[in-house]
Amino acid sequence: MTERASAALSKGTPAPDPLIGRSIGGRFRVTALIARGGMGKVYRAEQAPLGRVCALKVLNASHAGEQDPEFHKRFFLEASIASKLTHPNTVTIFDYGRTDDEIYYMAMEYLEGRTLHRAIRDAGQIVEERAAHIARQICRALREAHALGVIHRDLKPANVFLAQHGDEADFVKVLDFGLVKNVADKGEDLTQTGMFMGSPKYMAPEQIRGDRVDARTDIYALGVILYEMLTGKVPFDRSTSVNILMAHVHEEAPPLRQMNSLISVSGGMEAAVAGCMAKDPDQRFRSMDEVLAALKRVGEPAGAVSIGAPAAAEGRSLPRLGVVEPLARESRPSGTPSFGRTPQGIPSGRLGSKGVLAVAVALALAVSGALAHLAVRATRSSTPPTAPSGAFTGAATGAPSTTAAATAATETPPAMTPLRVRVSTDPDGASVKEDGIEVCSSTPCDILYKGADAASERAHKLTLSRQGYRVELRTVRATDAPLDVKLTPLPRAPVAPQAPRTIEAPAVPTGYKTDIPY
Repeated sequence: MTERASAALSKGTPAPDPLIGRSIGGRFRVTALIARGGMGKVYRAEQAPLGRVCALKVLNASHAGEQDPEFHKRFFLEASIASKLTHPNTVTIFDYGRTDDEIYYMAMEYLEGRTLHRAIRDAGQIVEERAAHIARQICRALREAHALGVIHRDLKPANVFLAQHGDEADFVKVLDFGLVKNVADKGEDLTQTGMFMGSPKYMAPEQIRGDRVDARTDIYALGVILYEMLTGKVPFDRSTSVNILMAHVHEEAPPLRQMNSLISVSGGMEAAVAGCMAKDPDQRFRSMDEVLAALKRVGEPAGAVSIGAPAAAEGRSLPRLGVVEPLARESRPSGTPSFGRTPQGIPSGRLGSKGVLAVAVALALAVSGALAHLAVRATRSSTPPTAPSGAFTGAATGAPSTTAAATAATETPPAMTPLRVRVSTDPDGASVKEDGIEVCSSTPCDILYKGADAASERAHKLTLSRQGYRVELRTVRATDAPLDVKLTPLPRAPVAPQAPRTIEAPAVPTGYKTDIPY
């Protein structure tokens, strides 16, 4: 073989990865390369002495350094904070560190599945029910992080993994807290001055402007992810990153149906997406709990999602994507549900004959109630000016004046200040239901009541439950808030004594730790 041919052959043959077969950190034996990126690689590894398969994230030795002196600090910040997150919808970090030859690594649970980015590309767009299911899990993962004073800052479909978990194909794992920020820390920001950090298609306006970021920044990104799942496209996709960023700051997102005319989206979902994507952070949902409450009511009319939303709580209109239809807090005719309670939603999907009948009856009642409301308002407008304010003379309808006055009193109830009930349990993590409907998935949490439900005499019967503890029943009124409940553990079944057995302990290799937590 000529020297030139030999050189060409050696050039075309990739060199073997030097880390495959090596033990990192003394106990992670690298077995295969999973993926590579600009900043590093992800390997499949086996943890000794447990024999546990894990994913090993390793930084490129040539990355960072002179261009970004804070890069390694951010790596350890990501690892240290992510290792404290224990929610099932957040990827679990087992260990992290640096080897003697300057290899920075992070060991995490090994996942099988695909990213949400790939799922959207494969499906074209994701139906509303499935999109809401995925988004709710993202909410729960980020809620834990926000409770620790930590925001993600780089939430996007590529950082959301859909794993196979038992019979659940869309079990969410939120990944890559590489741009994590502790909002409680008033010290240094590890984002280098003048350095662009984040993904333009999912960045909130305040993040782009360099203003203060908080939990609502992640909420905006979640709104963009929802938009993309439903339509198959991001709201702003321009030829350059700068144009994308400027669109996020200055332009309103096109209506969902305008972006994709083939989709079917409920008014509740439209309002939920808009409540996440408001340009002004003060107009967005204030917490993942509020987003979660809205997503639990997807499939209902737009007004139904206003429970928990800051706009409804403070009397402001909630923006909707391309639709001039504010969620006005009007007086309602007797018999219609108030904003303060969680209505029982109609699930998405096929309805049987009974389901169709139930929906038809509900719609008929709603229409008749609306007509009655219009009739009362028309009657009121035709009342002579000499009639006392707030009462009817009865001349137009032929009804006694006392009955008309009672109707008017029912029609315009006095405004009630919203009631926010803080529910805490010892230990945390209890589910709270009212009338069989979950109003809080995990304590501590806030339950917001409005309208008649916020009245001081209104009693709310809550059921608190947590696995391994007794179910607790509590009645809450406005004067009782906040609610703090100590849960009682269930008694454990007695275990029959067994004859002692002698078990020979396996030999432990010298130099390995035997108390590594899972």
